[in-house]
Amino acid sequence: MKVLFAEYLTWDAPFRVGSHYYARHFLDLGWEVGWLGGEFHPQNLLGNRDALGRKFPIWRHGGIQHEGGPWEYVPLKLAPYRNWGPLASEVLAWKGYRWTIPSVRGMLARGGFDRADLLWLTNPQAYPWLIREPGYDHVIYRVADDLTVRPAAPPSIVHIEEEVARRADAVVVVHPSTFDRFQAWAPGRTHLLPNGVDLDRFADSYPRPSEYPEPGRPVAVYVGSILHYFDSELLAEVATRRPDVQFMLIGEARVPLGRATELPNVCLLGPRMPEHVPPYLQHAQVGLLPFTQSPVANVISLKMYEYLACGLPMIHSGLAPETAEDMPVMLAYDADAFCDALDRALAVTDEERASYRAYVEQHSWRARYRTLDSLLQSLGLLPSQDN
Repeated sequence: MKVLFAEYLTWDAPFRVGSHYYARHFLDLGWEVGWLGGEFHPQNLLGNRDALGRKFPIWRHGGIQHEGGPWEYVPLKLAPYRNWGPLASEVLAWKGYRWTIPSVRGMLARGGFDRADLLWLTNPQAYPWLIREPGYDHVIYRVADDLTVRPAAPPSIVHIEEEVARRADAVVVVHPSTFDRFQAWAPGRTHLLPNGVDLDRFADSYPRPSEYPEPGRPVAVYVGSILHYFDSELLAEVATRRPDVQFMLIGEARVPLGRATELPNVCLLGPRMPEHVPPYLQHAQVGLLPFTQSPVANVISLKMYEYLACGLPMIHSGLAPETAEDMPVMLAYDADAFCDALDRALAVTDEERASYRAYVEQHSWRARYRTLDSLLQSLGLLPSQDN
């Protein structure tokens, strides 16, 4: 059995998203897995050089086979489909294969993934044309984010998503806020499958990271990409008021952090590979999510589950109460509330930390895999457990 993942990130990106975990699950099931990472383009020569450094060697070699992992390829596309002038044309999405050097169709054939039992599509900006290709027996569209609120996505992305949803055998929605829209397009074929957490990653104990201060000084940590919705002004104000706390930021900064970087108790460590993240969480006291109040930030993210897996109280400034529901998270929408929440977070008991770990056990990737396996069985892609 074969599955092709059509994604945004490379396989070896410095952080993992849900598709990385699902691809690993398919590998464990014995499937051949192809990974079509996010395309790159000439504009990457001016920005996002880190991503270019990961993608260029894969393109230059015409695809690579990861040991114990998927076959991977990333195409070079001359004109990406983006929310800017002529680049917003849907033609650049539906006919995107025409502007790749060399032909992405040819490279998929070379890697043996021009045909597959299943197409797993997550990136409809780059790869919606794959659903019109004759070689894929089944299609699952995984809606990882609400693209209608993403600045880089053209308004016409909604038309693309509608066609993808109508053609797909199943639509897997991560966030409840997008469920109704896709249920209208794919009634009875839309499934809610939130993010999960790899509990095994955090089961062992690790030494204290060398970048951390000596024990006794509290550490508040953020792990993840630092994008346009990261509220650097809020972080700077909180850090100014709380000089006794060390604020550690782990991730690639894609936007300026302003005066936050000038403060002695704010440290930007840069990205860390997923396998190196657990020590930074285990030896912190608080998990941070200093975001603006925007639709993009108003989601239950994978990092939230990872904070809880390490028993970290977490503070979120971009999450609406109705989105948080029963999740143990402290909501703080301004500096005063954030500082108050920080005091409460630093005072949590061992029993409370244990309750966070207990909460997140029901959200493990193992639990998500069971749901996915049931879906695959309904599509005839896995044998029924009754057989």
